[in-house]
Amino acid sequence: MSSLKGTVLANLREMVKLQRAAHDSMFKFSITKLWPICLFTPQVDWIRITRMMNSLLEKCEEQKEFLAKERGNAPEDDMPALNLLPEYIDALASASEILGGAAAYRQDVLERKRKMRFGEWNSILKNYNVACDNMAKAGVALYKTFV
Repeated sequence: MSSLKGTVLANLREMVKLQRAAHDSMFKFSITKLWPICLFTPQVDWIRITRMMNSLLEKCEEQKEFLAKERGNAPEDDMPALNLLPEYIDALASASEILGGAAAYRQDVLERKRKMRFGEWNSILKNYNVACDNMAKAGVALYKTFV
């Protein structure tokens, strides 16, 4: 594996870990999220998730710029994977943006800036599901270039 492809994949691995950690923090079942236990244990920090996703969006843009700048120096064998990486990075950025928006929505509900409307929340979750599906499809296409 070339150094450019290895560097980009290592960075991408860390970005996906960050996105998955935020996803798990928001949606994964935990007994501490149930009442009355939730009264005694700290809950999800929506503001932290929003900031993490904004930071991840910036890192995605930086990674795309780095990839565009360094792609000319890559060996010919790595080009199929390097050509698919921007699509995957865009899908990751889209999923992260929606996840950050979902966390901001929940924070607004918590601060009583808006009321929880289940139709609106449902549309946010559906958009996030579509973004995650697109990210998975781009990941499968990227994986096929390595096998």
